[in-house]
Amino acid sequence: MQRGIEWLKFKGVRPLAPVLAGLLIPKLPVIAPIEYLNTHAVLVPLPLHAGKLRQRGFNQSEDIARAIGTLCDIEVLQILSRTSATTSQAHLPHEFRTLNMQEAFELNISKQEYEELVATKPIIIIIDDVSTTGATLLSAANAFPKNPDAQIWGAAVARG
Repeated sequence: MQRGIEWLKFKGVRPLAPVLAGLLIPKLPVIAPIEYLNTHAVLVPLPLHAGKLRQRGFNQSEDIARAIGTLCDIEVLQILSRTSATTSQAHLPHEFRTLNMQEAFELNISKQEYEELVATKPIIIIIDDVSTTGATLLSAANAFPKNPDAQIWGAAVARG
């Protein structure tokens, strides 16, 4: 799995995204049955900062989310933006990762659009490739306005 993630992320072997998605799909029923997620959930890929996206040429989390969306018929929305070019979490000690990710994301739709989304699809699943401490997923989740009807979940293919 580690090699697959590294090849996707750093060598651009994008056909690995559906394979990695296939490893995450069996975990989604922890949230709700796939048939329910089809109509009540959206997948939100964890965004890269614009500079990192230009450098890499693609977003591995988006590729994984799109593969899950295709295989499970769940809508994929890019409604988060990266607001800062943070230091790579992999290069930081665990105790600095939360601070590194503070306010690193923002919602790129209006509050009204968000409320309308939650009214029809209250389950929002943020997709990432690897989660070690959960700091990145937590920061992304904190970008969503508080709404008692929304369920914000994080899902990663692997733990680092």
